[in-house]
Amino acid sequence: MGKKRLATYAAKMRQANREAVATVVALAVIVAAWFAGGVGLADSGIEVFSTPVWIIGGTVGTWLVAVLAAIVLARGVFANFSLDDDDEEGAAHE
Repeated sequence: MGKKRLATYAAKMRQANREAVATVVALAVIVAAWFAGGVGLADSGIEVFSTPVWIIGGTVGTWLVAVLAAIVLARGVFANFSLDDDDEEGAAHE
């Protein structure tokens, strides 16, 4: 994702708040996936390679959901911008 142009400091703070809220929502989704994959499958009695399926669902499944959440956040929510008011173009660092 390219550098998003945010004109004012208030717009930058709104973007930072949007990113924070989206991260908390992603955490809630990951916890729900962990709960469903671990606790939800505990009574199933199914085994894969002599390992109960709730272990696989609670670890590998949760990891996959976390990776997917990180990709969605990086591509759809997060923006690369400077919080400095005088460094809009990044010229001071070159």
